[in-house]
Amino acid sequence: MKKCRRGICALLLAAVLLGLTGCMGRESGNMFALPEPPEDYRNLNAIISEIRSAIGGESIAPQSGSNTQTVQLQDLDGDGMQESAVAFFRVSGAERPLKIYVFRLREDDTYEQSCVIEGVGSAIGSVAYENVGGSEDKEVVVSWQISATDHALGVYSLYDVEGIELLWVDSYTRFRLADLDSDGAKELIALTLQTGEDGINRADFYDYDGAALELKTTALLTAGINEIRLLRNGNLTDMTPAIFVTSGFPESSDQVVDILACRDGQFTNVTLNNDTLRSEETIRSYTAVNGTDIDRDGVMEIPYPVQVPRAMGATDDFWLMDWRQFNGRGKPHTVMTTYHTITDGWYFNIPEEWLGRLTISRKDSTTADERAVLFSLYEGEGKAARPFMILYKLTGTNQQSRSSIGGRQVLLSNTTATYAYELFPEVWDTGLTEEELQQRFYLIRTEWSTEN
Repeated sequence: MKKCRRGICALLLAAVLLGLTGCMGRESGNMFALPEPPEDYRNLNAIISEIRSAIGGESIAPQSGSNTQTVQLQDLDGDGMQESAVAFFRVSGAERPLKIYVFRLREDDTYEQSCVIEGVGSAIGSVAYENVGGSEDKEVVVSWQISATDHALGVYSLYDVEGIELLWVDSYTRFRLADLDSDGAKELIALTLQTGEDGINRADFYDYDGAALELKTTALLTAGINEIRLLRNGNLTDMTPAIFVTSGFPESSDQVVDILACRDGQFTNVTLNNDTLRSEETIRSYTAVNGTDIDRDGVMEIPYPVQVPRAMGATDDFWLMDWRQFNGRGKPHTVMTTYHTITDGWYFNIPEEWLGRLTISRKDSTTADERAVLFSLYEGEGKAARPFMILYKLTGTNQQSRSSIGGRQVLLSNTTATYAYELFPEVWDTGLTEEELQQRFYLIRTEWSTEN
């Protein structure tokens, strides 16, 4: 059995490379012969073609998530080798039109069919392979798309010719897999939003009981939300694992974060106020920045916007972000304060001694190739603000020469922009060195999400 199987494309690439290196000593007539694909790939492709023809179906792919190929190589037994292949089909007109075939690689490097899972609906929404059954073997979690708005959820053990259904959920909004009780196996959390005035938004906690996934308990989500915008796994302050659920409201642009975790052995929404049925501490109107482990200490932080005071003549509002960690009782603790500019793609870690003495404004060029954020000393209402530091984003031509105009110094430079700063110690000598400024300046990372 081969030791590394990272996908059919990787195998074909290896075959191409072998073909190229092997042709150097051949006669010119054979130099451009196409490389032969690996034997196990040809065998798998033949089996899939036979099945597709026999069932009269078409190959399809899951529509979302991190596994969206029509054929997927997987390590299902946890031995570190991708010994299994999973293929997806749709048979129009069949009673159960969606088919998932699983193949195992034998010792002679040929594949054989090991099981098939059949489902109803129009498409496969997503598929995930996770250990939810308490052993090293992985199960498959399938979202079946019943209609444009309805999805069902199934979890299957793959060690039977027809697969063993461990869980079936008729309807759900989103789901997440996480080991919240730290037992070494992941639990499934199905989130469901109910429409209507009497609707209850809930999170159902399913855990393996030795034979199937059973509903163990349910936690409430914030009342009144109408969409789940983001799901992330993270940790509370004591490193307890949790799921951070970011949702929106129909009547406003506000959003809220519900934090789901196991506290004292009980699955619960740690931030929910039982009187208002809302996670009051995490509701915010500024939504351009989402929760992340911003200080990289292994604990998730949730941003809380704080408006800076306006100086005389200012017309725009500017906001700082207090980054707060939460404990198992839902109590927040601020660990960092930043200023984020999404349009310029950077953020700055604000020193604690600046808080209460800082106001912010902008001075951008009319050509949009020089954007500037002014950090000014706030000396009270009705008084003009005096800049003590300016941070620049320079694009277009002559970036380097413009980065040294006056007292400007380069902070960071890449292929698209040059970032510079200018200090005015006569207004306020903050004492920050160039190295400390560089340590507090960050580019905003683009985060790709493949949530269910």
